[in-house]
Amino acid sequence: MIKEEGLNFNAAVGCFVGSAVGDALGAYLEFEDAREPDHYITEYQHGGPHKLKAGQWTDDTSMALALADAMDIHKGELVAETIMSNWSSWYRKGAFSSTNQCFDIGATCQKAIELYEDCEDPEKCGSTDKWASGNGGLMRLHPVVIAARSEEEAVKNAVYQTSLTHNNQEVLMYSEAYARELWHGKPLPEYDHLRLPKDTPRQNVMSGGYVKESYQCAWWCVQNSDNFRDAVVLAVNRGHDADTSGAITGALAGRIYGENGIPDSWYDNLYAVEMLRHLAGNLYDLRWRKAA
Repeated sequence: MIKEEGLNFNAAVGCFVGSAVGDALGAYLEFEDAREPDHYITEYQHGGPHKLKAGQWTDDTSMALALADAMDIHKGELVAETIMSNWSSWYRKGAFSSTNQCFDIGATCQKAIELYEDCEDPEKCGSTDKWASGNGGLMRLHPVVIAARSEEEAVKNAVYQTSLTHNNQEVLMYSEAYARELWHGKPLPEYDHLRLPKDTPRQNVMSGGYVKESYQCAWWCVQNSDNFRDAVVLAVNRGHDADTSGAITGALAGRIYGENGIPDSWYDNLYAVEMLRHLAGNLYDLRWRKAA
């Protein structure tokens, strides 16, 4: 009998569904400037840059779903060929999408998938360029933390899946920090130097596609709130890469406050929420399947 470590079921579902909630809430605000509190978006909206229906999510959740599916196939093991194949199916055929098409993809992820399609070794497609410092690895890594049997496994798999598209040392560093903190559900002192001070003025919290900004935004929002809703509202209304800020913050806040902390209106009106919840349960169960 293995002693349970890591996320309990409530935290696992909260983390997985919470990320999709933040993604869907932020989708309407992507590419916009930050909003002032009097004009905050607090519910799903129709429209936005991708013309989505209220509650639909973007590439952040699609790539996480594709990763989760690949893990399920191999009982929790990460097989680069299957992961890259799933991401290719999303990119080319709209698999794992809320609209049945790929309508948004980061340049570094796109380049890695296209290299894989050109018969590149799936473990050698991730860019090592110093400018390949986007948040694409961070936004989708929560499935490996949910399924991990140990902190060591969570970190190893988080860094590995990130490297398939972003093999940049700065990005890998943030993936390690975020994975460990997701595992523990709290900020760890060894990463204090990576986070913004809690009293940083809101106007100084950046939310672009740079991995550093995404990590810092998520933690600033969590540390300046005391519930899931307020953390995610703060994150998405920073604008710019709002769907990814929402997804990363939503995973973190969902892990901390659990499934029960997600507001009913956000939970009930999320696209394919029952499918997401089922997959979260599958990920949670993988730790036991791997031990069998």
